[in-house]
Amino acid sequence: MCASPLPSPVSDDTPRAAISAGGRAVSRLRVHAAAALLWAALGLILGGVTLPAFSVSSFWVFERSYSILGGIVSMAESGQTALAVFVFTVSVLFPVGKIVLGLAAARQMRAPGARLHRTLPRTLRWLAALSRWSMADVLVLALLVILLNGQLLTTADVHSGIALFALGVVASALGLGLIERAK
Repeated sequence: MCASPLPSPVSDDTPRAAISAGGRAVSRLRVHAAAALLWAALGLILGGVTLPAFSVSSFWVFERSYSILGGIVSMAESGQTALAVFVFTVSVLFPVGKIVLGLAAARQMRAPGARLHRTLPRTLRWLAALSRWSMADVLVLALLVILLNGQLLTTADVHSGIALFALGVVASALGLGLIERAK
């Protein structure tokens, strides 16, 4: 009498199918949701740094709008190169790099029978911890707007760039959190 093979407890057609990653079961649904959030975050952040973030008007006549990238270029042109490099690193390179690493992890976790690289879980924990500081850019711009509105005959207005950037930071933090919990 031949025993039939035991059915797999999780099949590929179930909504919460699991895949093996590093010897542990990983929720396929969670990884797909994380990847979708990270792709959305990438688009939101790229839109957020290129669209106008705020505008400053003086004497109700002179108005100038700034995007995050435009502000960085303006700093570099005015001779504040170190500050421009720092802001570019914190506002553009770090968020985009964090998302790209998260997408690479999600891709690696979706591969059937894949094993996570041994440093990936530690890297994901660090990225999740550091992503809390990504909202510092949004806070600095909000403080700048408050400061400028307190000046005589000067007003500052917030535009869609800062909202997109903030949404992108939140979406990337959520996506990285999902990946970190899925591993």
